[in-house]
Amino acid sequence: MSPRPAEEARTQLKREVTAAMKRREIRHKEADRIKQEADAEFWQSIDPLRNAYFGAQTDIAVITGFTRDHILKQSKRHRSSGSHREEETR
Repeated sequence: MSPRPAEEARTQLKREVTAAMKRREIRHKEADRIKQEADAEFWQSIDPLRNAYFGAQTDIAVITGFTRDHILKQSKRHRSSGSHREEETR
């Protein structure tokens, strides 16, 4: 059997692995944030296009591969607060 490494080496290894795990977690959270921002930006740009003409939402569904219902729900979910207030006052 191989001899066990010195306790100092094991402690250093644990520190380095823990630090790597923390860096990974931070990067994952950053990636999730960027993805959420990209989704919000996409759906906010799609929202006004849905009403460009009669049937536009159907055409968007064909282009994107999303269902019309999904497009409607995501557009409403990510609608900027300014345009949401405008619609409520109509």
